[in-house]
Amino acid sequence: MLFALLGKYNPMMLKTVMQKENEVFSNPPEGIAVIARYSMVGERGGFINIVKTSSAESLGTLLSRFVGLIQFDVVPVVDSSGGKAEEIIKGTL
Repeated sequence: MLFALLGKYNPMMLKTVMQKENEVFSNPPEGIAVIARYSMVGERGGFINIVKTSSAESLGTLLSRFVGLIQFDVVPVVDSSGGKAEEIIKGTL
């Protein structure tokens, strides 16, 4: 299943947060596939990471690496375009 991880952080810790976010999502725990990563979303900044996993334990392990740095809202997502979005992305890459 796909999940959108919407991350919020203290802007005063930007350098530390960006370093940790890059470190963890470049080498995610076993059972997690990182599909897409977006940074600096909105006026105050933030992260959106799309991950794929079938394991709640793996997702929990990933999120536990950010305790005290980033607060994530976890939102399950599905492709409501009937696969068209994936075709468009693959066609442009």
